[in-house]
Amino acid sequence: MVKLCMRTFLFWGMALGGLFLASNLQAGGSGLNVVVVINQASSNSSELGNYYCEKRQVPPENVLRINWPGPNTMWSSNDFQTLLLNPLLAILAQRQLSNQIDCVVLSMDIPFQTLNNDVVNGTSSALFYGLKTEIGPAWGNIVNSYAYSERPFVEARPATAPGFSFLATLITSDSLAAAKKLVDQGVASDGTFPRQLVMLAKSTDPERNFRFHYFDNAIFNSRLTGHGSIVRTNMDSPYGVTNLMGFETGLAQFSIAPNAFVPGAIADSLTSFGGIIFGPNDHTRLLAFINAGASGSYGTVTEPSAVAAKFPHPLVYFYQARGFNIAEAYYQSLYEPYEGIVVAEPLASPYAKPGTGAWQGATSNAVLNGTVPLALHFSAADIERPLQKVDLFVDGKYFQTLTNLPPLPGNLIGLRLNGYQINYTVPANATIASIASDIAGLINAPAATNKTKAKAAVFGDRIELQSLSTNRPVRPGIPKLKTLNPTNGPASNLPLSISNSAGSATAATTFLRASRPMFLNSLAAGNKTFTVNGSLQVGSWLKLTVKKTSGATASVSVTNHSISANPSDLALQLVGLINSTPAFQTADGVFAEDFHAGFFGSGSFVLRAMDSGLKGVGTKVTLTGAANILLAPASQVRLDENLSDTQPRNHLYVAAGLTNLVVNISLDTTRLGEGYHDLTAVACEGTSVRTQTRVSLPVIVQNSSLNATLTPLDLASTNSVQGTYHFQVSGNASNISVIRLLTTGGEIGTVMNSPSANFTIIATDLGVGLHPFYALVETSSGERFRTPLFWTRFASAL
Repeated sequence: MVKLCMRTFLFWGMALGGLFLASNLQAGGSGLNVVVVINQASSNSSELGNYYCEKRQVPPENVLRINWPGPNTMWSSNDFQTLLLNPLLAILAQRQLSNQIDCVVLSMDIPFQTLNNDVVNGTSSALFYGLKTEIGPAWGNIVNSYAYSERPFVEARPATAPGFSFLATLITSDSLAAAKKLVDQGVASDGTFPRQLVMLAKSTDPERNFRFHYFDNAIFNSRLTGHGSIVRTNMDSPYGVTNLMGFETGLAQFSIAPNAFVPGAIADSLTSFGGIIFGPNDHTRLLAFINAGASGSYGTVTEPSAVAAKFPHPLVYFYQARGFNIAEAYYQSLYEPYEGIVVAEPLASPYAKPGTGAWQGATSNAVLNGTVPLALHFSAADIERPLQKVDLFVDGKYFQTLTNLPPLPGNLIGLRLNGYQINYTVPANATIASIASDIAGLINAPAATNKTKAKAAVFGDRIELQSLSTNRPVRPGIPKLKTLNPTNGPASNLPLSISNSAGSATAATTFLRASRPMFLNSLAAGNKTFTVNGSLQVGSWLKLTVKKTSGATASVSVTNHSISANPSDLALQLVGLINSTPAFQTADGVFAEDFHAGFFGSGSFVLRAMDSGLKGVGTKVTLTGAANILLAPASQVRLDENLSDTQPRNHLYVAAGLTNLVVNISLDTTRLGEGYHDLTAVACEGTSVRTQTRVSLPVIVQNSSLNATLTPLDLASTNSVQGTYHFQVSGNASNISVIRLLTTGGEIGTVMNSPSANFTIIATDLGVGLHPFYALVETSSGERFRTPLFWTRFASAL
C-alpha cells in the first residue's frame, strides 16, 4: 500500500505537541464515503449511477457493477448475498475502501425486497444491519442501536449488524428522469438552510396516525436549533399544499401536488405498503413524495403491524436541522427498520455548514519531487462548529489521518444553571460523548437538581436539559418553584451561562455551548387519554367536569337512551358535546380529539388543553359516570400525559477542536509513485454531525525518468454510447511488467510484460454519462506511474 512519510504540526499562536492521534474513522458526508451500485443489466441503472457519481464526485473505484436480469421488486436472500452483498464486501477489501465507506447507493432497477426464510426485508435495511427475522429468540435482533444516538455513524454502527453496516438508500422512481430529479433535489439542498415549513399531519385514521404523540417533542427540539420551522396540523390530503420542507402523515391513500417539496425535503406516511414502490399496491407509494420533489422518503415493503418503531420518528426533522445528512437522519429515526426501505439522495444536507480551507506551498499541477513542505489552512464556519479532524485522501482513497484533536485533559468547563455553579475538568482519554455523559451526571446529582430544578438526558454530543417544574399549586410545606420570568407565564424560565478555558492544558480544545441563555417555554398543549368501558343500560350517563386554567369550572354530561348502544357510542356523544360547548372553546378551555372505538364496545379519546405549556397542564379534569361504566382515569387528573413535552427545555452541546487549523506536512513524494495524483484533505467538524470541509490539490510527481502516456485513438469529448472505442498506453521503460486501464467501476483491462498496450472500450458496458479513464504502469523493479485522467462523456444521442 502507498504510504506517506510526514511530520504534522498545528499552530494557533503556539505549537501543540503530542496531540495528533491517528484514526481510521471517517465522516459520511461526501462522495468519498459512498459506493454506488449499478445493475449492469439495466441501461437506466447505469445512466443514473453515472449521473450520481458526476454530481457527487464519487471516485471511479467507488462503483460496483452487478448483473441482475430479474425484476426490480424482489429477490431471494441468496441472490441478495451472492450478487450484491458479497461482491460489495469483496471490492471494499480489494480496493482498500473498507475504512472510508459509510453510504451505499443502489441505482434503480435493483430489487427493493429481499425474502429471508419467509420473512421479507427491505434491501436497503439488509445492507444497513443484515437480514433479519422476527421468529423466536431473534426478536431482539431487529432493533437498531444507532437510532436516537446522535453520534457519528462510524462510532455507533448498529450493535446487531453482522460485521458490516452501511447507510444504504435506493435512488429510483417511475422513470429515469424522475430519479435524476431526486439526485438534483438532494444536491441543490446542501447548505441552503431553508425556512419552508415541515408539516406533521395528524390524519383522521386512528390506525395510522399514532405518530402524533411524538410531534411535540420533535417540534420543541427543532425550535431550540433555530433552524427550520415545524408545525403540527390535522390534515388528510396534502394536495394543494406546496413549498414544503417536509411532511409526515399516517394514511393509506392520498394525493400530492406536483412540486410540493423544496430541495432537501423529507416526507413519508405510516401505512402498510408505502414501500411497495413497484407492482400492485392500493396504498399511496412513497414515490408519490419523491415525484413531488422530496429528497428522501421511507416506506415498509411488507405488512409491518401497527408498531411505531417500524416507521421514522418525527425526530428525523430535528436530526436534519442539526446538520445530519438525510441518510444519517433517517436511520437515526428508525428503531426497527428491517421491513422498510429508504429512497433518498443520502448526502443531502440542507442544514450543514462547512468551513473553508486551502492548500499552501504548492500550486495546482505543480511538479513535485523529493520531500516537499506543504501546508493546509482550515477555518471553521463559526465557533459552534470547530474543526477536529483532518484526513488525507490520495486519488480518492483514504490515506492517513493528519490530525485528530482530542478534548485536552485539564480543559475547564463552567456551567451556571439557575444560580448553581457546576465545574468540570476534562479527564485523560475523554471523548465528546463521555464528556456529555459526565456533565449530565453532575447536573443530575441530587445536590444540583434540588437547586437548579432541572434534569439532563444525554444523546451523543447533546445534553437535553428539562425544567422539573410541573406548575403544581403551592401546598403547605412545599415551597413554590421560583419563577424567573413571570411575563412568560408560570413556567420556570431558567437562566444559564457557560465558560470554557484551557485550564491546565496548553490550549482549549473542548467547548460546551447552549442553544440559548434561557430555557425555552413549550408550545405543546397538555393532554390526557380517557377510556370508557364496561356495560351500558338505558339511563347510563357520563359527565366531564373541567376546572379551567382561569379558575372557572365547566361541565357537560350525556345520557344513554338506546338499548343497543355501547360505551363507545356514549363516549363519542361526549366528545361531540365537549367540542360544541362554548364554555370549553375559550383560550383556557379544552377540546377532545382522536376518538377511537376499541374492542368489546370500549371507546377512548384524548382531551387536550387550549393553553400551551405548563399552564395548560394545570387544567383539572374529572370524568364520572354510572356505576356500570368503567372509567380510566377514575379520579380527578391534570392534563399531564405529555408532561415532558410541556416543561421548559434547553440544549447543551459538547464540541472539540479549533476554529482555525494549520497543518504542516513534509511529503515524501517517492512514496506516492510517479505521475498525476490528487491530494484531498478533509477537515471534519468536531461535533456528532461531522460536516466535511474538503480541499483538493492536483500534483505531478516526478522523481525518476519513468513516464507513460494514455492516448485516446478515436474518442472525442462526447461520444455515442453505442460505439466501440480504443486507447493506447505506452511506457518509456523496457522492464514494464503490467499496464492497467481503469475507469468508472475500477479496472477494465490488463496487459502483462509489454511496454505498450491497446485497449478496446465497449461504451454500452459503461453506460450514458461522464467517465474518467487513466492508466497505471508498473515496472518489474517496483516503480509505478499514473497517467492523467482523460474525461469523456457517452451520450445516448449526438
